[in-house]
Amino acid sequence: MVRNFTLRIFGRGTAAFNATRRALGLPPLAHPFEQVTRIARHLVLTSPVFDFPATLLPENVVYTGPELDDPEWVEAWNSPWSVDDQRPLVVVGFSSTFQDQRGPLSRIIEALRPLNTRAVVTVGPALNMADLPAAHNVFVCRSAPHNQLLPDAAAVVTHGGHGTVIRSLAAGVPLLCMPMGRDQSDNAARVVARGAGLRLSSKSSPKSIRNGVLEILESPCYREKAREMGKVIAKDARNSSATQILEEVAATLPRVAHG
Repeated sequence: MVRNFTLRIFGRGTAAFNATRRALGLPPLAHPFEQVTRIARHLVLTSPVFDFPATLLPENVVYTGPELDDPEWVEAWNSPWSVDDQRPLVVVGFSSTFQDQRGPLSRIIEALRPLNTRAVVTVGPALNMADLPAAHNVFVCRSAPHNQLLPDAAAVVTHGGHGTVIRSLAAGVPLLCMPMGRDQSDNAARVVARGAGLRLSSKSSPKSIRNGVLEILESPCYREKAREMGKVIAKDARNSSATQILEEVAATLPRVAHG
């Protein structure tokens, strides 16, 4: 039922989809999903060490390693704490798009309030920072570069989006995942299966969240597993084959004239 419903919904865009293909000199398709069987390469932008092993992959599917750069819209970071502040740093990052995450973020702040930690909460453009509770040890901001924060972080609390998860693991930081939808439950399952973190419901109480954070901070096994994965993930990112593969595919295709 789900398959048929999905095919029907996306099938409504077939005419517009084929108009774009014709403009690019490509033949029309019976359905947009048919394009998946026609592509020269399907690039999976993650590390095989993060994914569950596949028993069989199509020949055109290639793992190219993750992209770890921060988005261009991320704002500059100035730490509100002194350089000699030794409290563990907890980075809290939920989706940059709206997923009704105000409730989970509020409970996370309440969970962190009594702990001897520092925390940075990035809310993205989807939320108003003023809607979140204040805490003396929690700094709430619109955005911050994870590539600056994560090297100093002791733990990450996240919804489990691939970008946040893979950057955290690349930095060797364990995670507390609280999935809200999309691919997040799958990513959280991989984190837990590798021993690099824990998973909680997005509806968890402040006490449960606090206990999860404390377990990660006080149990070195999570950081050890995250660091093991991080070495491989960072290497895969440095040796990404995505650009090379795109150039090879482009070289085999006829040039398309654009008016």
